[in-house]
This record gives sequence, C-alpha cells and structure tokens, in this order.
Amino acid sequence: MLRVLLVSAIAIGFCGSTPTFAQANKATSEARQEAVQKNQQKRLQAITRRGRLTTYEQLLGTSKVRIASSASASETASRSAAIDLAALGFTAADVQAYKKRNINLFDVAHRFFEGVTSSSEAMLMADTVVVATAGQVQAGRSRSDGFLSETPFTVVKSLRGSRAPSDVILVPSNSGPLPNGSYRTNSSDTTFTAGKKYLLVLSKNWYEQFVALSDKRSESNFTALPYDAYEVADNGTLLRRSHSMQADAGPKDLRSVEVDLSNLPRSKSKMGGTQ
Repeated sequence: MLRVLLVSAIAIGFCGSTPTFAQANKATSEARQEAVQKNQQKRLQAITRRGRLTTYEQLLGTSKVRIASSASASETASRSAAIDLAALGFTAADVQAYKKRNINLFDVAHRFFEGVTSSSEAMLMADTVVVATAGQVQAGRSRSDGFLSETPFTVVKSLRGSRAPSDVILVPSNSGPLPNGSYRTNSSDTTFTAGKKYLLVLSKNWYEQFVALSDKRSESNFTALPYDAYEVADNGTLLRRSHSMQADAGPKDLRSVEVDLSNLPRSKSKMGGTQ
C-alpha cells in the first residue's frame, strides 16, 4: 500500500460497565472514520501546497468509486480517490477521456492505493515509464527531501511521460548513511545494479506528494519514486526487481508493455498524469 499515512484500527479504552458488542463496534467505527478524515485533511494540505486544490475540486463529482458498501463509505472512498488523482497529476479531463475507454480512474486509484492493484494499473497511475540504465548509487550529500541516497538512471527509451533519451532520472532511496556515521538499510528499497538496463514505472507526482506530506522540499532535479522496476534482458524479457503486493507476475516482455501503453489516452494538461 502506498499511503504515507496509513489508517489503522484505534484502541478505545472504556471504564465503568462493559459495553455491548454493538456499542463497542460503533465506537471503533467512529474512531476509524475520524482517523480517515484526518488522513484526508493531511493529504489535502499537501496538494494545496503543491497548487493542486482546484484540480481536486474539479475532480469531485466527475465520477465515484463503485464499491459494494454504504453510501457514506462510497462517498469517503470517492473523495479519497479524488485527492489521490489530483496528487498524481490527473484532471477532470483525464477522467472523461478514460471513461470513453471504459476505465473508471476513481476505481483504479482506489484499488491502487488499497494495494489490490495490477501491474497494468500501476503503469496507468504512473506519469513516467522508461527503459533506462542504472548508474552508481550516490549518497552522502545533504538533501532537502529527507531521502538518504539516490540512483541515477540514463533514459534509453521513453514509453510514457516527458523524458527523452539521454535524460537523467534520479530514483531516491531511504537507505544510506546517517549523520551519526551509521548506515540505514530499508528492506523495502529496490536494489539496482549499475550498468544494467531496467524498465522503470515511476511517478514524479507521487515523489512530490510524498515529500510534501513529510513537510520537506522536493529536489530540483527530475526525481521520481518507483511503483515497479523490472530488469530488462537482452531479448526484451522482464524480471521484476521491485517489491510488490500485486497479485499478477507482471508483464513478460518489453513489447507487451509498449503495446499496452500505446492504447492509453494522453492528457492535454501540462501537469497531467498521462502525458
């Protein structure tokens, strides 16, 4: 799950008489709802700082998450999806464009952030998909975004987004040297081998949202967080190298990815997630 602030169950302490199951369940439900609202407010503050609040407001009402639940749950999920879509650079125009392809972006965003997505939906949510060659890990400098190191990638081929061949993309990592001289290793980070070629499914928008949620500042160079990373063999076959909760094994080869991406609508907005 990609949420920075996860909504967790809240333990409620009671004194006096023991409540009935229904009373306890209601209290827990209310506590969870309050946690969800606080989570959404935090994310709204982040997109506001990034100048995306108007985009969020325009997204509201363009669609909704189709879940088999109560009306209030559907409304909450739809509002959350609208926040996420705005954070990832999607617009109301994108929602309409995808709807013509029978794709509900609200549903996709909901599944994506709940961790029940697929590799194809991860690519749909990404704003940058490239084939690129990894460089040596760079660490030790002071960063404004809170990450400890980064891996530079030189683009070989751009499949989605604004990058071009020879452009450099930086993929940050939570692993790296700490100010006290020790070294932090984060098991969720993907390890890349310098000189090898990778298919990177990235989001610069998610990187900027992640940093804004952490009350940090984004780096000035083109930096993006990976949703998925696959090592590319000489014959074009793919081997997933990133950690993933996705049920599917991912695409088999580079050609199938190129075909799938060529069928997706392209955003006309400058900050859209489907450029």
